Amino acid sequence: MYISLLIQTLSITVPVVLLVVLGVYLRHKQHIDDAFVATSSRLVFNVSLPVLMFLAIVTADMAVSQHLPLVWFSLGASLAAFAFVFAVSRVLRVSPRRHGAFVQGAFRSNLGIVGLALCLNAYPEEGAILGALVLAVVTPVYNLLSVWVLASGDKNISWGQQLITTARNPLIIAIALAGVVRGFGQELPQVLLQTGDILAGLTLPLALIGIGASLTMNRALVANSVVWSAVALKLVVLPVLIIVSAVYIGITGAALGVIALMFASPTAAAAFVMAKSMNADSRLTADVIALSTLGSGVTVTTIIYVLNLSGLL
Repeated sequence: MYISLLIQTLSITVPVVLLVVLGVYLRHKQHIDDAFVATSSRLVFNVSLPVLMFLAIVTADMAVSQHLPLVWFSLGASLAAFAFVFAVSRVLRVSPRRHGAFVQGAFRSNLGIVGLALCLNAYPEEGAILGALVLAVVTPVYNLLSVWVLASGDKNISWGQQLITTARNPLIIAIALAGVVRGFGQELPQVLLQTGDILAGLTLPLALIGIGASLTMNRALVANSVVWSAVALKLVVLPVLIIVSAVYIGITGAALGVIALMFASPTAAAAFVMAKSMNADSRLTADVIALSTLGSGVTVTTIIYVLNLSGLL
């Protein structure tokens, strides 16, 4: 039983890890370059991933309303994770210059790429729709809280502009549009669904290879105590606290699995771009992204294996 469960768990995480490793290899061999990674990332973020989310909701056989506990829990978990990491940063006396980058790196999960890929591997039927629901509610929270903590009291931050930018996020637009289409009970022509499926299929291979390639763009890692603390929070402490809380309130099965996979995923690659654009400690952010991405294969596998053994999934 233990071996079969381990093999089942590895079938969820290993394909994702291998695609990231492939990205590292292709970049190292110069088969792909910075321009390819930048262009493919824009394609994924603006086109293929929104299409994937749209189709997941429009074509879902289940009623979205039955998963409201998952939505509300995900919202609460993201807010609580931020507050917890913020407090830990103060306890550890992280310097003001690194505080914002530390908090963002420790609490912000890569939901749209790694988390979603894991969900699709684990739950081919439900993974996309449940992942889309988590994305819809958590992505705006991540963006706004990241801006706030990175700004470090900057009075020149325009919150109205930040709200507009969040509302224009292609993922948010796609999910909202899918909700409207589903609400009216409108069925899309089969030819559009087939075209969308092909386009959506580009998402995970391109995105995961891009993540791997981007890991090699940065200078050598500087894994000091602040970096390791952020990585430990991201990969171990927060996932365990969130999963235990979910189980405590009665969430089990696929919903629990999606929560575990989403919140145990590594730090989002977008955190580096945001830290750099806001003059925060982008070097620390890059190190946390790299180490959490490399380490998540082990930690996510362990978490899912334990949940499987416990019979909660």
